Amino acid sequence: MAGTYKNFIKLLESWPLDKSKSGRDLGHYIREQIKLGFAPGKIQTKAEKEQCDRYYVSLQRISSNHYANLYPRKLNSSATSLNSGQCHFALSSEFSQQLELHNRSLFQKVKDKFANNGDTDKKVADK
Repeated sequence: MAGTYKNFIKLLESWPLDKSKSGRDLGHYIREQIKLGFAPGKIQTKAEKEQCDRYYVSLQRISSNHYANLYPRKLNSSATSLNSGQCHFALSSEFSQQLELHNRSLFQKVKDKFANNGDTDKKVADK
């Protein structure tokens, strides 16, 4: 079991955290699952160890881009015709926040506008 844990630690060292996807990053999720799986005092059965080894092999393939190297792509765009940088931005937390602001109802936009104006009036009155 110690060898398996060391293998996962080595894998995590090569797996970067994506700061643009706070709370939604695969690397962060994997780290949390490893903490739970190798918690002190938890005893693994042989079946759990075999499942853990399968997970390690699968994650290693993802981390090393095994299938991307095995089956190279002819085009650098996706089905949406976006390149990798554009897809990365579309999946970021910043973009999802902007999308939420844009998709609010008209009533919510008017309500927020009046709430912001009320705060501005209070600040002017305080001066």
